Amino acid sequence: MTVFSLHIPQDQRRLRRSRWALTALLVMTTGCAQPQGGLIQPDPEPAIQLSAQPGTLVFSGTRAGTGAGASTVQTVTLQNSTDAPVLLTGVTFSAGTAFGLVSPPTFPLTLDAGASLNLSVKLLPGNPTGVLRATLRAVGEGAVGEVELAGLRAAGLEGDNEPPLAQIVDALDYKTNVGGTGLILGTGAGPIGDEVMAPLFERASSAPVTLRPVARYSPDGLSAYGTFVLAGDAARLQVLGTMALGSHQALNPPLVAGSQTTFDPGSQPFGIYLAANGKYPTQDTYTLDRLNTGSTRHAVRTYPLKDRAGKVVPNSYLLAFEPSANGDYQDAVFVLENVRPVAAK
Repeated sequence: MTVFSLHIPQDQRRLRRSRWALTALLVMTTGCAQPQGGLIQPDPEPAIQLSAQPGTLVFSGTRAGTGAGASTVQTVTLQNSTDAPVLLTGVTFSAGTAFGLVSPPTFPLTLDAGASLNLSVKLLPGNPTGVLRATLRAVGEGAVGEVELAGLRAAGLEGDNEPPLAQIVDALDYKTNVGGTGLILGTGAGPIGDEVMAPLFERASSAPVTLRPVARYSPDGLSAYGTFVLAGDAARLQVLGTMALGSHQALNPPLVAGSQTTFDPGSQPFGIYLAANGKYPTQDTYTLDRLNTGSTRHAVRTYPLKDRAGKVVPNSYLLAFEPSANGDYQDAVFVLENVRPVAAK
């Protein structure tokens, strides 16, 4: 579970210990939102700054919103950290009806000192498809708290219904140029957009390396992934984790128990691979082209990660996998951190 908070600075909280003080917002989600933060400015009166880390909750679903296309549900907890009751008058969403609450409470309501209120939030079915953004506002008399929301609504499940890699990157709040906005990017061996040639990697610092699945748009099935090192012409594999059943058309797909998102690669260069599962893909897929035996030899495109402002995140990369032949490169998408690319010998 990822936990991130919005809080009132201590000096301002002392000045507003009253019935109308703003609740601190503590946001908890079962998904992995992206590591960007910043200051969120509420209404001019009162002049209270809220900090959010990260700044956006990310959802995914389909236009129909059923079965595997149902939205992820995330929980926003309103926490009254003051020593006096706070009156909450409601929760609103900007940008129309893209997002909503599951079993919302009845407002207005009073949140006692130290009490909390859980709100379940989801991306609603409907139109339009693509990337949708909104702001959730928790309103109390004389105070407003905000949380940014982003959603990726696909036309449907699999095939041409899937979202392009460019929309996936946008919904995750990255500004990386993946080489095109359409679903099909092509399977040529040359780099496109911000792509860099990165068949292997090495650790950039003594800290652990992080590998996180951030999107999966493929046929269903358990989907293992991990690292490999070269032993002569062969690859020696190390499984790190497995994406769960039923998570095949979603952002931030859940992992089975025991999966790792951090590891110590040692000093030897390593690559990343997506394992065959007997159905799809039918062969392992590697960041090193010469190891790929499927229809696509250049089966992984690697891009420097850029944050929401377009600034390159040091030693961080987006890995986009294409185990098949159509060239959409969003069958599995990972963020790899604390690494530098190295050439293969």
